[in-house]
Amino acid sequence: MKKMLFQDTNASNNPIKRTTFCIILTIFLSCLFTAIAQGSSFFYSSHSTKVLVLVFLAMLYAGIFLYLKLSRKLNENTIVFLLILLGVLLRCSYVLLSGLYDRQHDAGAYTGMGTDFINPGHIGYIEYIYKFHKLPDLNPYELFAYYHPPLHHFISFLWLQLNIFLGVAEDLAFENLQILPLFYSCLFMTVVWKTLKVLEIRETGLYIGLGFVALHPATIIMAGSVNNDMLTILFMSLTILYSLMWIRNKDLKGLIKLSLVIGFGMITKLNSAVLAIPLGIIFLMHFISVLKQKDKGLLFKWIKNYCIFAAIVIPIGLSWIIRNLIRFSEKPGVPVPGETSPMYTAPYSLWERLGIPALADWHFDFPFHPIGASACNNTWVIMFHTSMFTEEYPAGLPDILLSMCQLTFILAVFLGITTAILLVFVLISKRTRREDTIFLLTGYVIMLISFAAFVIIYPYTCSSDFRYVAICLVYTAIALGLGNKYYLSFSPLQEANHFTKMKAVCMHIINACMILMLTCITLIYLFWERW
Repeated sequence: MKKMLFQDTNASNNPIKRTTFCIILTIFLSCLFTAIAQGSSFFYSSHSTKVLVLVFLAMLYAGIFLYLKLSRKLNENTIVFLLILLGVLLRCSYVLLSGLYDRQHDAGAYTGMGTDFINPGHIGYIEYIYKFHKLPDLNPYELFAYYHPPLHHFISFLWLQLNIFLGVAEDLAFENLQILPLFYSCLFMTVVWKTLKVLEIRETGLYIGLGFVALHPATIIMAGSVNNDMLTILFMSLTILYSLMWIRNKDLKGLIKLSLVIGFGMITKLNSAVLAIPLGIIFLMHFISVLKQKDKGLLFKWIKNYCIFAAIVIPIGLSWIIRNLIRFSEKPGVPVPGETSPMYTAPYSLWERLGIPALADWHFDFPFHPIGASACNNTWVIMFHTSMFTEEYPAGLPDILLSMCQLTFILAVFLGITTAILLVFVLISKRTRREDTIFLLTGYVIMLISFAAFVIIYPYTCSSDFRYVAICLVYTAIALGLGNKYYLSFSPLQEANHFTKMKAVCMHIINACMILMLTCITLIYLFWERW
């Protein structure tokens, strides 16, 4: 592996394929090791012991990096491998140090094969399939979380069965349900890398964009979450990647890939269909261009291709909706806690919930999500709180860690706003392909609009959780990548005017703030006694 990965890329025939192989193999072996290590007694030792081991691993990683640097064996593919490896190590460590019920969303609980109980939540959903070897035959709105499409839960059942078949105790087999989201989260980093490569982003832009995704806490925490969020994000990121690839190739193979990832995304979580809207715009633009050519053979070819796309995506994507309509006369929706819930935000005005928050509403002094609407009800504040610290509301946090949390949160808000502006600027640039601009910008805007609509339709603080828009991490990575590519890469013939210099300075500031934020949040989770 070392020979394949660290050789000179100029001498390699397929450096990208070789690096991809090494990354996928590393991810697979790391997840397998994590599954085997889950039952180790070490993970029940003191927090200080765990920190000591993690620090040792960090020093070992730094030593390997320094060795490669000094021996001049670092190239783009090597650095990509090391960045993804760092992300894999952080995710595996988090899963090993966090239990089945730590920082979960709507997880519920299991009671095991020895009971006939039907339990709510995502774990209960998986347990139902495990106990009865069939999809739930009850109304999906009778038990919480059962309204979700079943793909993630069915795959989890198969993984659970494999664990049981291999002799793993039932309790540990359920604990190992975390391995699948871990695998999805690791693959997500690989998809982001491929996406940046399709956009011809290299070196600094590639490292910053990929590093942002690798170290951002949202998908690290979701790596240990047993719900369907991480698989949904993986399918949505694949939709972005395959859409950008199809824009460049315009082939049937690409359409089939898109139909599969959109279809399977929809039977994981219905909101993954949102990205079909910007893709549909691209399809329409392409079809109009075909019509303009007045070539009947070409027109027939693309009508056939689009029919194949529809014939795949519609039955797969709508199967869960159609099933529930036929069997239970139930339309898609989300069960809600009710107006008595402390999370209920409807009594507050639309501006309070979705408008620009006042300075005091940000709670910079204690940047954590309190759950209750009376304490915090602004969607954007909650989104930023949960993006960094999920739904934690710690007590007795040491002053130094609190100060780091405050700094990290300020940086997160600053970067969230600046990278959104940066994304618009790089996408409307003449250097960006027109179809890329339309697809990416439309997709980003629609994601935010759909998020706001979700908060209005389901007025609860939990609806504002960052996990519902975590796919925006891909757009931020693209903004960082293209920003570095456009504003920090100059040809000798380019005129270095004041505006060009100002953009370069701004990009340097964004890069520095991003590195500082990621460093701080990594240190926070390392020393925070939450495992």
